[in-house]
Amino acid sequence: MEEAFNYTAMLNVGAILHDTYRIEGYLSSGGFGNTYKATNIQFGDTVAIKEFFMRGVNQREKDGTTVSVSNSVNKATFEEQKEKFKKEAKRLRKLHSENIVQVHDLFEENGTSYYVMDYIDGHSLAELLKTSGKPLDEEHTLKILGDVLNALEVAHNNSIYHLDIKPANIMVDKHGK
Repeated sequence: MEEAFNYTAMLNVGAILHDTYRIEGYLSSGGFGNTYKATNIQFGDTVAIKEFFMRGVNQREKDGTTVSVSNSVNKATFEEQKEKFKKEAKRLRKLHSENIVQVHDLFEENGTSYYVMDYIDGHSLAELLKTSGKPLDEEHTLKILGDVLNALEVAHNNSIYHLDIKPANIMVDKHGK
């Protein structure tokens, strides 16, 4: 018997969103979203796109793009959380710091919402620590900590509080920034 839905399915490579963005690959997932590497087909820029997708509440239809709610009981929760997702994107867009990923676009499509942000060519701090197999030296630690504290200062000055600071949520680009 064929399974009707794949609850963890990601957008297919090559999928086009908003007639502007082509999905190039999958980056990561959290409880409220999937993040993809994409190309702005108008300008050729590489971007990251976060898709609102609640694990255990959403599913991807057979077309490979449309997101639906797994049952009617979850519909109100999905809509409420989707509004919070959009609010997050709008608030993040107002933050300007070299240490905070800039949000460039927000749109609804395929039964869900997406926001487009800078793509960081690098790794999370968690991945960096795992691959090195050893703690960072003091100089590198102080550099990253300074960048994180600068970002938090900008966010806090705008009444935004991260609430989930951990190595997996700190990106380090290929230049160590």
